[in-house]
Amino acid sequence: MRRAITKIKAQTAVVTPRRATRAPSQKAPSAPKNAPKSLACLRIPNFPWQVEVMRKPELSDRSAIVAGKALDLSEELTVSTGTGGTTASKTAAKNSLSSRVVLAASPDLTDVMPGMPLTEATSRHRGVLIIEADTPLYALVFDEIIENLEQLVPDIEAAAPGLAYVGIWGLENLYGDDAHVVRLLAGAIDDFDLRIGVGDNKWLAYAASLLSRANSGRKVTGEPGRFLDQFPVDSLPVPYPLIKRLHAFGLTTMGHIADIPRGPMEAQFGQAGGTAWDLANGIDDRPLMPKRSVPGVSEHLDFPDPTVSMATIVPAIESLLGRAYGRSQLSRRFARQANIQSQVFQHAPWTMRVSFKDPAGNKNQALFAIKSKLDMAEIPGPLEDMRITLSGITGEAGRQESMWKEVKRDTDLQETISQLRSRLRMAPPIYQVRELEPWSRIPERRYALVQLSSSGSGEEEAVKVG
Repeated sequence: MRRAITKIKAQTAVVTPRRATRAPSQKAPSAPKNAPKSLACLRIPNFPWQVEVMRKPELSDRSAIVAGKALDLSEELTVSTGTGGTTASKTAAKNSLSSRVVLAASPDLTDVMPGMPLTEATSRHRGVLIIEADTPLYALVFDEIIENLEQLVPDIEAAAPGLAYVGIWGLENLYGDDAHVVRLLAGAIDDFDLRIGVGDNKWLAYAASLLSRANSGRKVTGEPGRFLDQFPVDSLPVPYPLIKRLHAFGLTTMGHIADIPRGPMEAQFGQAGGTAWDLANGIDDRPLMPKRSVPGVSEHLDFPDPTVSMATIVPAIESLLGRAYGRSQLSRRFARQANIQSQVFQHAPWTMRVSFKDPAGNKNQALFAIKSKLDMAEIPGPLEDMRITLSGITGEAGRQESMWKEVKRDTDLQETISQLRSRLRMAPPIYQVRELEPWSRIPERRYALVQLSSSGSGEEEAVKVG
């Protein structure tokens, strides 16, 4: 991204816009008369690397790459489905989904970009420090940032760790114009190198953030095509293999892509090529999808010393549950789920989620379910703190039971099987002994173990006789 910004600044003064040579029939659709609502893009460049520097300040003076596995299904769009799309190329694309890629890099590595294969990045910079991605930590830190922003603005979409979109329409009555809103958002995130862009859609806001300075904003004004004309294709939010193919065809700027009709772009690069053409012309119809806040009750404590002792952890959980159920939000109410989060000494954060079979209305019920799962959990290291969040708040105080015990037993069994199937994503290993030929002289033919299904009948399968 930084290479892209440098390239833009270097070319702005010397390159003549190419839009004048485009055929009239291929012009981008004109903007509607009613101006769309403004969006702000909050981008923290190389967010994983910034988090690692906060955790280990000595990394700030070293060249480093944060690497991990990326599962980006959009890469399949780069595989040609025509005559050129052979089985080998499709297999290579599938294998690339699980390959290790660059998630972030230190600012001095200007030619390393997110999504680049790690082998390519290390071939350019031999001996560079490789940091294994701590994905749970990045998500936890970014969730805290989003929670702080929710105190200021209502419509926030967390697109990815380090990238969020904010609907800033209607805020002028509270905070003033867009410049005041930008200063407000920048002040809420003061521990990171934040870049803010404002535009009529997500892509324009994101592009504007690429040109903004640290902890400041940039707004797209005027015709989007002219603003995007000299942007390098490296800034497109498309898979890295597609960017390499665009360079191979000599398409290095947005203006080059916009000068080509959409049809040839899709024919050569597939659906992702059509998406690149839309973005090059400033077209982005993706709506803002604000995060839905889940009401919950959270309590936190710090351990005097990092500990792995259950004699300390269990009383801590009991104390947190007592404080949580003592709050007014849970007065005469019940919780369906508990989430436990802890920072681990010299290790990634540890999380555990417990779903209660029945809504828990007091700390004893919740503690019993948590202890049952805690006995089987593996704690990766000494815990430094603990936070418990009770969610799924409900006012349920009882359940209507069946008059017939046999019906109730079968119903409970089917519900249990359905729950296990959804959690295991496979048929649960629950079997029932059924009579086959009780009169047989051969013991193996008298009974069978039949695997039960959540449907109750029609899907049972005898798997063992004996």
